[in-house]
Amino acid sequence: MEAINQEIPKKKVRLTPEQLFAIYQECSIPGAPVKAILERNGLKPWDFVAIRKRVKEAALESLANPRKKGRKKSVVSIEEMNQLTKELNETKDALATVGYELSLLKKRTS
Repeated sequence: MEAINQEIPKKKVRLTPEQLFAIYQECSIPGAPVKAILERNGLKPWDFVAIRKRVKEAALESLANPRKKGRKKSVVSIEEMNQLTKELNETKDALATVGYELSLLKKRTS
């Protein structure tokens, strides 16, 4: 009897985006053994084509819409604004009072 050589299908490996990008970078090195790198990670050549396409699309999207520096603008309600203004004025008054008292104490000790 002849032994039938059957391959056991491999489970599809789920790679993280970081791992996929590392594979992309490793395969992008000139002279890199792309087929060996892909086989080591359980990928096929068409998987690498898809990775390359997604990296290109993401790069173009990022370059087309650069992030603006600074904080994102947020909407503050009128009530919250009034409360914060009131607290700011109270704090200014308290600080002015403390400064005045400090100047009086300095005059007494001088």
